[in-house]
Amino acid sequence: MSNAHPARPVLTCAMLLALGACSQSDTTTPSPPADQIEFTAQQINSLDSTGRVIQQNNSSDPTVKALVDSTLLVLTSGIVAKRLNVTTDLTSAPLYFVGVHRVYTGAVSSATWTVVGMDDPSHLTSIVEVGGFSPTNTESLSGALSDVLNGLLLSVGTGGSVTEWFASSGSASLSSTASVTPCPNFPATPNITCTLETIHTSFSIAGSSTSTTGGRQASVPAVDIPAMRLTYVIP
Repeated sequence: MSNAHPARPVLTCAMLLALGACSQSDTTTPSPPADQIEFTAQQINSLDSTGRVIQQNNSSDPTVKALVDSTLLVLTSGIVAKRLNVTTDLTSAPLYFVGVHRVYTGAVSSATWTVVGMDDPSHLTSIVEVGGFSPTNTESLSGALSDVLNGLLLSVGTGGSVTEWFASSGSASLSSTASVTPCPNFPATPNITCTLETIHTSFSIAGSSTSTTGGRQASVPAVDIPAMRLTYVIP
């Protein structure tokens, strides 16, 4: 369905590092992955381009569209992504997580949570998503996977093709700590406001795919994830 970057290194050396070919005179050991990434405009544009290709190649899959749209919404609003120590057989690459908490008030009262982890946005290949729904504006949700708690593991292939493993077993916990700090790049409207938030989560999910054999799993202990809180006022 476990990443904010400083300035990019020189492109040539970055390419050589990716191939393991930079000499000792250029560098010693590769730098460890950053704990947080504030995505640059170039990275967001790259992720947007990849996301659109994924959507075009999976136009009949609403899950893919919702996942791409939520991820881009969070990142373009200026939310920092955080690297988590994920135990998973989906990928060996670092995964960076962001979250979005949607709160609906007024005539309709409900809430949804989504946390998304991704690898390199410039060459997106792996995504882990955990989400939840509450018919009331509660600030927490936890339990076994069900109609209100769900998970997804996704691998991006050639040309934007995807393989999805929908979580069929496991559990998740989602809770929120709100703030009054506005999202840096979100244009508020009379009916929608955006503030920074921390989502506290833990999960252990395992899923299967209808298009390939073998399952995939992912789990993290209790962690905090940078997030945005979207508050919708329903007339």
